[in-house]
Amino acid sequence: MAENREISPTLLRLTRSTKDALRDELHRSSHRSMSALADDILSRELTRRREESASGVDRMLAAARKVGA
Repeated sequence: MAENREISPTLLRLTRSTKDALRDELHRSSHRSMSALADDILSRELTRRREESASGVDRMLAAARKVGA
């Protein structure tokens, strides 16, 4: 699947602690802006969650097959 890198302005409401954590992480990262860092973190985490969810479904299907066998 091709990655869509088109930039779309988005307003996210963040808690102060999240914004502070992003600012701290920005100082340790190679990203030039908090928005680029946040985009990278969100993209990675959403991919991880999608993969984790898919593996959870696979585990449920395998368990259902064992019960049905």
